[in-house]
Amino acid sequence: MVDQATREPGGGYADKKCPLLENPHSDCYCLKLNSLSVPQAIHFCLKDFRQCPIYRRFVELTSF
Repeated sequence: MVDQATREPGGGYADKKCPLLENPHSDCYCLKLNSLSVPQAIHFCLKDFRQCPIYRRFVELTSF
């Protein structure tokens, strides 16, 4: 997913938009936005989805 990666100031790469945003899981931060979940939604849904516990659980459940 090279097109979804951006160069970070430290030299690494960070993923952008979470692929689940197009069809979110029922637990996704973006579906249950409130003052407590906005920081997680910004961080995980728009910046670093590979570290998101919801995304990681989804990947584990759908991997064969």
